[in-house]
Amino acid sequence: MMESTRVITEMILQEAQKSAEDIIQEAQKSAEHTLEKQRQLGVQRANELAQSLLKKAQREAEVDKLRSMANTKIRTNWVILSKKEKLIANVLEEAKNKLRTLTESKEYIPILEKLITEAGIILGGKELEVLLNERDSTLSLKLDKLAREISEKTEFETKLRLSKEKPKVIGGAMVRTTNGKVIMDNTFDDILGRREKDLRSKIAKILF
Repeated sequence: MMESTRVITEMILQEAQKSAEDIIQEAQKSAEHTLEKQRQLGVQRANELAQSLLKKAQREAEVDKLRSMANTKIRTNWVILSKKEKLIANVLEEAKNKLRTLTESKEYIPILEKLITEAGIILGGKELEVLLNERDSTLSLKLDKLAREISEKTEFETKLRLSKEKPKVIGGAMVRTTNGKVIMDNTFDDILGRREKDLRSKIAKILF
């Protein structure tokens, strides 16, 4: 009886051991399979991340390239515009120099008198003051004759008197009412200023 019991016990132990070994082997296989799947998933995710980073880097490189091209274009345009502006400014300065030369010529006095007359007519005549720069105030101007011309055009008796004020201008004249409320600026400086936008456009078309 005891021998049978021992045999049965050994059989049970052997079966249990075999089952345990089978379970361990199955667990190892399952673990290895799981690890392989995790490894493959990790590789896949790493590849996806690498592709994503590569695409992002490519996009950023393209953006940087476009930005660099845009900045280069802006700088180039700025340089071109700057040079154009300098050329236009040089032409305008040359025009001012020619006007300065004109003020020293014999043709200047009739031009100055015409500017005074035009300003006086625009103001409507009557009691008017003429403002000239330091040099022009010493010229022999026929103010009485100019006053008569203004009177004829405006139908108001006009008197012109030379102001003690000496504006710092290239040439031409300012004419104002004696109360100082209304002034007509017919100086070369103001005429150039009024026409500068149009002159710049014309100069640009000629130069460029």
